[in-house]
Amino acid sequence: MAITRETLRLVREMRTAVDRIVDQITRGLTASWVAAWDDLLPAWFEAVLELITTTPPGVWPGRAQVLRAHRIQLAVEQAAQSLRNLVDTVRRQVPEAARQAADIGYTGQRDIILSQLPYGSTAAFAVRYRRHLPDAIDAIVRRTAEQVTAVTWPLEPDATEAMKRELIRGVVVGDNPREAARLMVRRVEGRFNGGLARAVNIARTEILDAHRQAATIGQEEHADVLEGWVWTARLDTRVCASCLVKHGTVYPLSMPGPLDHQSGRCARTPKTKSWRELGIDLPEPEDVIPDAREWFNALPREDKLAILGPTRLKLLEDGEITWEDLSTMRTTSGWRPSYVVTPVGDLVARR
Repeated sequence: MAITRETLRLVREMRTAVDRIVDQITRGLTASWVAAWDDLLPAWFEAVLELITTTPPGVWPGRAQVLRAHRIQLAVEQAAQSLRNLVDTVRRQVPEAARQAADIGYTGQRDIILSQLPYGSTAAFAVRYRRHLPDAIDAIVRRTAEQVTAVTWPLEPDATEAMKRELIRGVVVGDNPREAARLMVRRVEGRFNGGLARAVNIARTEILDAHRQAATIGQEEHADVLEGWVWTARLDTRVCASCLVKHGTVYPLSMPGPLDHQSGRCARTPKTKSWRELGIDLPEPEDVIPDAREWFNALPREDKLAILGPTRLKLLEDGEITWEDLSTMRTTSGWRPSYVVTPVGDLVARR
């Protein structure tokens, strides 16, 4: 049942491979969004400039005038069409990326399990030759495609409405209409790119979940040698407090997870039964999975502050909260439950 150095190495390699898939999708979506806005920019600038120059000097037009302006209507519709095209891109690319990540998640389980068993043992031999149902990955990809379709449908109307609200809010118009137009267009661009942030979050989350679902299937096929799975966070300064708390906790195979937050990077690492339970009469090595609390305590203070923030860190150091208080289950409409960092207000209220 020991997590070995080889186990951790294989988990790191798997994460790196999945990261490459996620990063490629992120870069591709970002490039597509930038190119789309570059195409829209001239029409938006001219539309806003006309809006400014056809109203009294220094006055931003009212809501009705903004929404009735012909050039503004055309610019909004062009932006909406661009966003629809970008959403189609997300719906095409994410399921295929999920398939790649799922393949990695499934096929990697065998070697991770073998890394915890003595070479040449009967249990290791049995693990080496298991096979999976051929349609398991296909089922994961279908679920991913359905989920991506469900969560992306409001992206275009939400972003378009946000752009309209920005127009209606207006800017201070001084003696230079062109500068005012540039300022307004930059603000509209920010609302357009809000769709990119949501698309990247959806892509990352669904690809990583597909990877973990496939890992679950791979582990279930070896249930006879497994005690369960271990929540394994990435111990670096980007880790969140919730993932730190969950790191190293062990769950039965029947438990889904890790129920990480959106875009979370945690892994589901299989953990074998003890060698004695498996009938192996050999001394078993020590478990080498790092202790998250010890790792955190050894960090420089600036890194602790970066991970927890000043209020959480002070509450923890003063004994006002426990380590486990830093993680909270949250239920989000349209998505699975997930563990997130406990809001500061909730922690203060617990004192």
